[in-house]
Amino acid sequence: MEDVELIPRLGRLGMPPPEVAVQLSHVSKSYGPQRQSEVFTDVSLRVRRGEFVAITGPVGCGKTTLIRLISGLERPDNGSVSVLGFELSRASERDIASLRSSRIGIVPQAQSLVDGFTVAQNVELPFFLAGAGREKRSRAVEKVLESLGMAPEAGRLVGELSVGERQLVSVARAIVTDPELILMDEPTESLDPLVAELILGLMRGDSMLRGKTVIMATHDRKVTELAGRTVRVAKKFQA
Repeated sequence: MEDVELIPRLGRLGMPPPEVAVQLSHVSKSYGPQRQSEVFTDVSLRVRRGEFVAITGPVGCGKTTLIRLISGLERPDNGSVSVLGFELSRASERDIASLRSSRIGIVPQAQSLVDGFTVAQNVELPFFLAGAGREKRSRAVEKVLESLGMAPEAGRLVGELSVGERQLVSVARAIVTDPELILMDEPTESLDPLVAELILGLMRGDSMLRGKTVIMATHDRKVTELAGRTVRVAKKFQA
């Protein structure tokens, strides 16, 4: 396993070749009215297609920000972010949203499920928003819920589920459209061992994730042991 320090400058990368799924080039990101809270300065990173990369580091180092930059939910202050051949830094919000809905699956740290919907309705939501037909949605939802052991819960309202069950629904929704890139923000954090093991099972060469690019922010040692590469984010200290 390779352990890479993310913060040091890596030199100019140029345009990503086709085998690169994600590339950050000289990215800087700050928050606050005067951007006084700096998260990244001149960060570069490449992730090849089909790689499973674990993003680690202390609390507050910017792991979630990194996931949000790659997903297009955040824009860099400087530098460029290229994902699946699209330069997000200059793309419109509409084009980025289209890319997310068709080619990227996201499991956010804060679950964004609809409590008034059933498990099946939450999982099929990406298909519904894309205008996919009922038969296609039903087949895909049934398959992914079966793979996660959640098929018996398909008709339950999400608001009635446990924290672990809700996380499984989040994972199912992220992978149901068979996306090329899957981004996960600490999906096994604070879960009971059984649920965490189900999620880790997907990482062990499960057919639903085989050949996909997976980037996961995590503190879980079991995840880093499964990952092909670990990227360690150093925390920046404010003056």
